[in-house]
Amino acid sequence: MGKDHYNFNLPLLMSAVHSGIHMVISRVLINYYGHKVQNYSVVEYVIKVVPCGIAAAVEISCANASLVLITLSFYTMIKSSTPVWVLIFSFLFGFEKPSFKLITVISFIVFGVWLTIDGEPKFDNRGFLLVLTAAIASGLRWNMAQYLMKSGKSNKDNSPLATMYHLSPIMFITMLSLSLIIEKPFQQQIGTNSFYFDSLSKTVTSLAIMSFGGVLAFIMTIAELYLIKGTSTVTLSVAGISKEVVVIALSVLIYGDELTSKTYMGLVISIIGIIGYNYYKYMASTTKKHTE
Repeated sequence: MGKDHYNFNLPLLMSAVHSGIHMVISRVLINYYGHKVQNYSVVEYVIKVVPCGIAAAVEISCANASLVLITLSFYTMIKSSTPVWVLIFSFLFGFEKPSFKLITVISFIVFGVWLTIDGEPKFDNRGFLLVLTAAIASGLRWNMAQYLMKSGKSNKDNSPLATMYHLSPIMFITMLSLSLIIEKPFQQQIGTNSFYFDSLSKTVTSLAIMSFGGVLAFIMTIAELYLIKGTSTVTLSVAGISKEVVVIALSVLIYGDELTSKTYMGLVISIIGIIGYNYYKYMASTTKKHTE
């Protein structure tokens, strides 16, 4: 999607295709394995499911759209501020209580991200605002997803697969609507002037590549949900640190992204803050188990 690479400037359409794949796969698996899903009333659906689905759609759409404007490494570093927003929304929802240690952790991550922004040689205002919005929406999304999975009447009702079953239609409708309104793919991009859709074979190839990406995204998302349900967001955050390091390294090797000394310093400080957050959560969960 990057403007310096293949410039596939339809990130919202691609996000919608991914969510459509999620919707199809989750329904096939639910029916194949005979899983039961919780039946929400109209009020419960509007209050619990719809906001979570919209938050997830906004996160993914903004994240993909930012990749058109900024480098993959810069995107990854700003997205690393997600734990800050997870904590802030946890405070608002009452899942966490503010403490000096948590505020210190947030300060570390924020300072690291600020250094990253200040040291970015190819800074783009719109790209930065998009990925920051994605990080904020991610914090809201994971708190809502945690609440949603814990509100079921049984383990099968609130399984990650059942959660995906409920969320994917909302995500698909939201993303497709955003694409039709903002990108106008059928009027502007899909036609004789588009490299990706100017013939039937290219259209099939483009949709096949997007669908394959949707399958990968489904596997990743369902793994994250199972990880949160089976362990905690701490484990997900620990795995996220190693993923960020790998992604940044690959972006430098493959795409030639430039990193300044200030960027490296910001990345290290952010990682220290995230490790501190993980350690705090681990100690808190250990203490809770001993007291039960």
